[in-house]
Parts: sequence; C-alpha cells; structure tokens
Amino acid sequence: MRPTAGRFPPFPPRRRSRGCLGCLTQCLLGLAVGGALILLSTWIFAPWGFYLGGNFHILPMWQGWGTLRADSGRYVLYVRFQPRPSGRGSIYPGPSVGGNAWLCSPRGEIFYMHLGGGMRRGIGNNTDGEKISLYMDNYKLFFGNMRDHRPYVEFRGQWQNPNLVMDDHGSISRAFNADGTVDDGKARRNRPYPGPIVPITLVPGSYSDFEAACKAK
Repeated sequence: MRPTAGRFPPFPPRRRSRGCLGCLTQCLLGLAVGGALILLSTWIFAPWGFYLGGNFHILPMWQGWGTLRADSGRYVLYVRFQPRPSGRGSIYPGPSVGGNAWLCSPRGEIFYMHLGGGMRRGIGNNTDGEKISLYMDNYKLFFGNMRDHRPYVEFRGQWQNPNLVMDDHGSISRAFNADGTVDDGKARRNRPYPGPIVPITLVPGSYSDFEAACKAK
C-alpha cells in the first residue's frame, strides 16, 4: 500500500526532562566516580603520594612555601604537587611529580609557574631522606608572550619530613638580574655557572601563607 502523499511518520514521544536538579546530580556523581578512580589509580601505582611529608593524608599531594635570600633580594616560593605518570618522554626514570608553583620576586611580582620533578626509582612510602628535584617555568595565563617561559628555576634537595630542604642550584642568579627583574637571557651569558647557590627550606603551608609572606616584603 502506497503511503498517502503529504503524510510523515509520527515523531517519537519526547522524553520528560529531568530538570536542572537531575543534571546537577549526574555531574556530581560523575565527578565523584572520576575522583575515586584517580585516587585508586594513585594508590596502586604511586602509593607514596599519600605519605608525602611523612604522614598519611587522603589527598595524594604536598604543598608548602619558603623564602630565598639571594644577592638580588628576597624571594618567596610556594609549591603544590602530586604524583604523575612518568611517561616515555619523561626526563625522570623514577617517580615523577607535577603541579604548580608561585614565585614572588623582590619587586613584588608574582609569577605563576608550571612544576615538574622526580625522585629515584624504587622509593617506598616513607620518603624521609629521599632526594628530590623540582623544576618550574613561568606560564602566562592570559597576557604576554606565551612562548616566553622566563623565569626558569630549579631546586635540588631532600625530604626532611615534614619539610623539603633544598637549594636553587644557582638558578635564581641566572633567572633574575641584580635589581630583581627577570633576565632576558643576554646578561646570563657573562655570568659564571652555576652562580651563587641559595638554600631554601619549604615547610608545609597554604597559598595564603605564601601571599602573606609576599605582601610582608
């Protein structure tokens, strides 16, 4: 039987909308499941992340801040990092960490930094006494030259739970000029390597601790 001209198949019945509350519930449930999977994966592959600093904590991360007194002035550093997969291209064959850092210069400028680092292969849950290296470079969020990642700084040291006792390996003197401005790369060529090495002790703390120390200058 031929279909009658001008007639169309009926539309399927419309599903009743669950409303904003239903969408919000689904989003929260998805976030909870995703967070649980991340925690489970970290517990399997990097259980040491739950013991950074010495004590067990439910979130596998560590955050702390400290000050450096260089020839060019006083710097305040805040770091926040967690375990991350080493990957084939990683420069660290052992456990790797990733996160963010904020560096306050003697001029009061605050630089937002990408952070990476690593420790030796085969570490256990107790990281006390273990060596660790951190490196970080500037990351401009909204304005400026996105290809310019100066300043670049690095730190080497070890855990002395709950603190990180480190030095800058001369990176502050390479990254900044004598007046605390960021070096453009030209003046660095005439400076000795690695330059003055500045110690720093990072103690557990929050961004608000860092911010208060930066403003106190």
